Amino acid sequence: MTLQPTNQGTDPKTWTIIVWALYLAGYLTAITLIVGVIIAYVKRKDLEATPFDSHMTYAIRTFWIGLIVGIVGALLSFLLIGIPILIALVVWQLYRIIRGLILAIDGRPIPNPDGWL
Repeated sequence: MTLQPTNQGTDPKTWTIIVWALYLAGYLTAITLIVGVIIAYVKRKDLEATPFDSHMTYAIRTFWIGLIVGIVGALLSFLLIGIPILIALVVWQLYRIIRGLILAIDGRPIPNPDGWL
C-alpha cells in the first residue's frame, strides 16, 4: 500500500509515529506529550482519508483521559487511594501508546479508537 503525503509533503505514517514517539517521551518530559497532542489535533484533518486518522482520535483520547484520571489520582493519593489509580493509569497509557506505535509502524488503523483499550 502506497501512502500519499499530506499537503505539506510528509507521509501520514511518519506523523503518526512522531505523535506516538512524543507520547512515549512524555514519561521523561511532559512537554513532549503536550506537543504530541497538539500535532494530533492539527494533523487529524490531513490524515482523514488514511488508516492513520483513527490514531489521532486514539491519541487525543489517551491524552485527555490520562490527564483527568491523573489529576483525580494525584488528589486521591493523599488518601492512599490514588496510588493504585496512578499505577493503573501508567499501565493503561503504556498499553495504548505501544499498541498505537506498533499499529502505526504496520500501517494499520486503530480498530476502535473511541474505546478504552
